[in-house]
Amino acid sequence: MAKVIKSDIEPQSINAYYSLWRITLVGILMGIVYWALAAFIDNYSISVETAGNIATILVATLSIIVMLRLRMAQSVIVAVASGGTLWGLAQLTRGLSAVEAAAWSVLLYGLAYGLFSWMARYVKPVPVLTAMIIVVITVRIVVNL
Repeated sequence: MAKVIKSDIEPQSINAYYSLWRITLVGILMGIVYWALAAFIDNYSISVETAGNIATILVATLSIIVMLRLRMAQSVIVAVASGGTLWGLAQLTRGLSAVEAAAWSVLLYGLAYGLFSWMARYVKPVPVLTAMIIVVITVRIVVNL
């Protein structure tokens, strides 16, 4: 009779080492990509807001892929929460010069990825998701005032 052996070791595990700087660096990189995509899509879209929203979706998708390649834990949660928080960033930076808009995009994406990855390091998902939803809703309310 065959004997079934269960192994607790996965062949490709999530990186257990938590590096806030590495995740923040991914956020900074995504801020640069966001600014470039929003500027590019603005040439072909109806408004700046539409271009920024399309760029936010593309950047969130790209950042999920990058964070999964780097084996970062809970990358989907971090990318979705950051995208929800920074939704409409192109409209907020519309009156600024290109350098100022790029700087704000890089700063805010870096801070958002750093904050949400720091929040996502907790093991239990319900408190993490609850806290992230509260932060996203609070930021959205404050931005829309």
